[in-house]
Amino acid sequence: MKICLIKPSIVVPAHNQTTMFTPPLGLAYVAGTLKHEGVDVSVIDALGESLDTRHETRNDCYLYGLSPKETVERIPDGADVIGISVGFSFEWPFCRDLAGLVRRRFPKAVIMAGGEHVTAVPERSLGESAIDIGVLGEGEETTLAVARALVSAGFDPAAIQGIAFKGRDGRAVVNERRARKRDIDDIPWPAWDLLPIENYLERGMGFGVNRGRSMPLMASRGCPYRCTFCSNPLMWTTRWIARDPDLLLDEMQHYQNVYGAENFDFYDLTAIIKKSWIVDFCRKIERRGMTFTWQLPSGTRSEAIDDEVAEWLHRSGCRNLSYSPESGSPTVLDRIKKRIKTDAVIASIASSNRRDMYVKCNIIFGFPGETLKEIFQSYWFIVRMAMAGAYDLAIWAFSPYPGSELFEQISKTGRLRLDDAYYDSLRSYSDTSRTVSYSEHIPDRMLKALRWIGTALFYGTSWLRRPTRPFKMVWNILHGRQESRSEMALANVIYCNKLKTFSAGADGA
Repeated sequence: MKICLIKPSIVVPAHNQTTMFTPPLGLAYVAGTLKHEGVDVSVIDALGESLDTRHETRNDCYLYGLSPKETVERIPDGADVIGISVGFSFEWPFCRDLAGLVRRRFPKAVIMAGGEHVTAVPERSLGESAIDIGVLGEGEETTLAVARALVSAGFDPAAIQGIAFKGRDGRAVVNERRARKRDIDDIPWPAWDLLPIENYLERGMGFGVNRGRSMPLMASRGCPYRCTFCSNPLMWTTRWIARDPDLLLDEMQHYQNVYGAENFDFYDLTAIIKKSWIVDFCRKIERRGMTFTWQLPSGTRSEAIDDEVAEWLHRSGCRNLSYSPESGSPTVLDRIKKRIKTDAVIASIASSNRRDMYVKCNIIFGFPGETLKEIFQSYWFIVRMAMAGAYDLAIWAFSPYPGSELFEQISKTGRLRLDDAYYDSLRSYSDTSRTVSYSEHIPDRMLKALRWIGTALFYGTSWLRRPTRPFKMVWNILHGRQESRSEMALANVIYCNKLKTFSAGADGA
């Protein structure tokens, strides 16, 4: 059996603020598991194989990477199973169309797909696409189970946990979910040898700030919290499982030896849950005499980061942290089940700043029911974060992602229609030109202005308090260095503007 896994190219708005050229860690894990079990597996990273090209596409967007036609042409002849990674719902229309092109060339192949979107809405994903099987949640064991079943006599998809499939009548059947893997140290390492990882490394591209050759890592899986805007409880469940620090460091040492890794980007949903775990990890880095930088770019909880933890983080090489308090309004925090205290967040930011770490904070405006009074409470919190030493701030617009509690609530009101216009609207989280408000108290145009005001308030306060920061940012950009997320964003804009643009035309973008 031949299996080909595809990470599609990325479609982003022309005015996107946070274009991320990141290696596909999840797909590399699935490939690693298949390879470890002797399966003939290949991978097409459509972004990584063509990082320096972009294509014009519809709706004032660009497609970065291979065109759909080029991607399908690279699938090996005779592929029996073709898997497509569908990360988030705003990627769905492109992935759906790509599956259609794959079906035209491989009419008898089994087409699989997995990721957040397929897990959240499996019936719809299969019903409106050429996909035969959807992998739900954690993908390694389920994908391997499908591969084994397909080569056995009497393939019966109804007997495989953790998938959705098309029944004989063409309708989707959703099986019982597979239990989460309890010992994640048993999962084989990502198969980076099957991907164009060097293309990312030589450009310093990754999830975090460019601090040299950066490898992706995952130190834990899951998140114990139930924030109503997040799809984690459905995708990963609320069990937080951390890896053994020594085994994690063995993997990091391997990447230093084989790939010359200088920096590590942790893709964890929230890596710092237990103070004892993170301190043990940092101590063992020092004990081994390992030298590198590392970052937590996807956001982490701040509760465990006090002066002691911040000291250990810096000593071990951590230089960039992202906090996600989401709001400074106690009533909003209560409604979205964000179990934090704003004073504790401020104290944690101050601790990290005193240890010379670059802290970025994430805020969300436009939650259902949010009022101007609550926005103004967040404005005061934004000022306090700037005063405490946070280096960067991103104010996102709330988007109701499939799989989240708020998505289900809003769906019941009849406001959501899952068409391409809705999926495009999800891009508003990082594109202020597409801001959509889901608060009945705040119109779209006002929300757009409120985001800009909050951003100006943060940087105005930060730079008045620490006037050397903007000059340092300009100096770093001019000399090709990055230390903060704002410098990373500016560098991405410069890089994207240098790319040649081709017309995707009839390629299906």
